[in-house]
Amino acid sequence: MITINSSDFIKKPSYITKPTDITFVEDAKKHIIKSVVLPYELYEKFKEKIEDEIYLINNKKALSNQAYKEFLDIESVVEDK
Repeated sequence: MITINSSDFIKKPSYITKPTDITFVEDAKKHIIKSVVLPYELYEKFKEKIEDEIYLINNKKALSNQAYKEFLDIESVVEDK
């Protein structure tokens, strides 16, 4: 895993376009991680899980707390199979 900032990937775009490792992109002024770049092979391996999490994040407001907890319980049972 490597950590870069915007000036690094301007100098060497392959950090973003052809990552060979998990790459953290840091805000140069605040020194906090803002983005993560995954190699495509790794993304393919975790694609479904990532898409599920994005769906939950985008729709969390639509679910009540109780419905969200029930969904997480159901999801953990499905993952165990």
